[in-house]
This record gives sequence, structure tokens and C-alpha cells, in this order.
Amino acid sequence: MKVFGICNLHDAPHLGKLTEKRTIGTVSFLGRYGLMDFPLSNFSNSGIDRVGILVDSSLHSVISHVRDGSIWINNTKTGNQRIFYNENVPSSKFNTDINNLLANRQNFENEKADYVVVAPAFFVMSIDFKPYLDQHIASGKEISLIYKHVDNADEEFINCDIIDIKDSVVDKFAINLGKNKEADVSLEVFIFNFKTFVELVKKSREISTLFNIRDLVRHIANNQMYQINAFAFDGLVIPILTFQNFVKYSIDLLSYDIRKQLFKEDWPIYTTTHNTPPTMYGEQAEVRNSFVANGSIIKGTVINSVISRDVIIEEGAVVKDCILYSGTKVGKNASVQFVVTDKNVKIKEIINVSGEKDEFIYISVGAHI
Repeated sequence: MKVFGICNLHDAPHLGKLTEKRTIGTVSFLGRYGLMDFPLSNFSNSGIDRVGILVDSSLHSVISHVRDGSIWINNTKTGNQRIFYNENVPSSKFNTDINNLLANRQNFENEKADYVVVAPAFFVMSIDFKPYLDQHIASGKEISLIYKHVDNADEEFINCDIIDIKDSVVDKFAINLGKNKEADVSLEVFIFNFKTFVELVKKSREISTLFNIRDLVRHIANNQMYQINAFAFDGLVIPILTFQNFVKYSIDLLSYDIRKQLFKEDWPIYTTTHNTPPTMYGEQAEVRNSFVANGSIIKGTVINSVISRDVIIEEGAVVKDCILYSGTKVGKNASVQFVVTDKNVKIKEIINVSGEKDEFIYISVGAHI
């Protein structure tokens, strides 16, 4: 059984300023990961070592992050990770994952695979694709999707696809408008027979040149073109659909009880390594309930926060309930709370910057305050 994995960065939500100059996949998460590290690691741990990354924008940020892709490839002799990017898009409306595949048709269709697994970067989870592939093959059907039954659909997963299921098959799709607490939410993880997927990608243009893979699957189900298996996932799913989601779940994962559901002993999450020294802590440093990445210098106080690489917290500074991206410097005796800083932000000495618990302040790249 040969499987081709697709990490799909198209059709993703916008996280405000965080995705203004970077694609969803390279948004830094928990101080050291990119969001795309989770689907790529899921492919790797599931034994899928031929992977295509469909890039919608900010190609340079993806290349910088994944490098040669070897971090996620177990067998470098037969494995391969390639980036697919459509350079000839007439307008943003046509910048879809399907048009990306068609623009790279020769490379994509030459994959000698039996099955395709498509996964997005904005649903953060640790999932083994192997049992779902086994179920898909045993069913004899051409298409399957993985969903999550949730009891907070009225608060989370807004505008995601929800499905009605009959006899383990998708009956129809709808958009989650938050009317009900419980719902079966499509995780936009799709399994296709490879030949069927290639044919559908080609034929999709006969339906609409604006279609993406999500539209295509919805159209197939609602028009009963194929029966689509619905397989349930019972693990933790973290939806990164808004800036508020990003902040909330970054802080929530400081809790070990939540974190252990995502980071499992037998399921490593791989990421790009940086040749930086361990974090240095000063004599007066105090750090509690925080993620601190390597390469930082902590001389002040850090509480309930996520600290990325190469962050400097000077003497007397207090950082509480914050997310600080790499290169941030908090000066002596400064105080920051409920703040997200992008890269290379400098906060001067003896200054107070504070947002609200439900409304974090975002400070843009390179800002000096």
C-alpha cells in the first residue's frame, strides 16, 4: 500500500495580523512549532513519507521552515517532500488547492500511489492515519473523511463543515452557524483512492474553476456522486480558526492535563531544529507554568506564558499571560500582560503594556515600544 500525503495550506482561516505576511502553516505555536508541523508529523508517524505541501502564499516562509523536508521523512531513499505552488494565478479567487495541483499536474500525477490523505494545518491534533486507511480499504469505497463529534459547536468550529451521517456514510454537509451545541465536524482530513482523486481534480473544473477540495467533497456528497465514509476521531482537536483561538489554546496547553492529550510519548511532533544554546536563567529569574524555548535569556519573571527562541527578559521585568515570538526583548523593570508580540519586538525599560484576558494586544513585527 503506497500513500501520498498532502499537507493543505489553502482554504485556511486568517488569524489577523499573524497571517498577514505568513501562511497558516508557519504560524509559530507554543514557542517552537509551526502549525504545519502537526500534520507533517502525523504523516511521518503513520509511515507516510511521500508528501506534498500545497502552499497558498508566503512561499519563502514555508521553504525557510521545512528546508529539505528530511526532518519528517523516515526513509530518505524512497521518501520525498515537495512543495507545490501556483505561480500563475490570475487573481486570489483562483488561488485554490485544486488549481495548485493542476498547475503542478505532472509532478503530482506521477506519484505511484494507491491512496491520498489530505490534511489541513489549522486543526491541531495527533492522529494515526493507519487505522483509517485500513477502514477505508476494507469499505471498498472511493472516498472517506474523518470527523470529530463535539459538544461546543455553538462556541467553537464556527463556519466549519458539519455532516449528517447515516449508516457510517456522509448523508449531507452544512455550515456550522453555531445553532446547536453538539455536531459532527469535518476535520477536512480526506482519504481518496489515488486514481479517483486524480480524475476528480481534473473534472472539478467542469463544475467550477473556483472549487477547492473541500467544495469538491461537499459537492460529491450532496449530489450523491459517491458514497463517502465517515470515520470518527476521538482524540483532542484544537481548532486554530481565529486569533482568539490561537491565544486561548496556546495558554490552555500550559495545563499538563490538556497538553498530554496532544503530546504523546509514542507520537513525537517534529520541527525544524535551531543551533542555539539552552536558555540562560539569571540569579533573580522566576519562571512558573510557562513554555520557554531554547536560546532565550531570562533574568526577570515569567508566569503563564509562551516564550519563543532568542527572547530576552531583562532584570526586574515581569511577563505574565503572554505569547512572545522570537527576538522579542522586554527591558528592565517593564511589565507586560495579555500581550502577543510578533518577531523582533523591543519593549523599553520601565513601561507597562497590558491587554485584557479576553482581548490580547498584538504588537507587530519589529515594533519598538
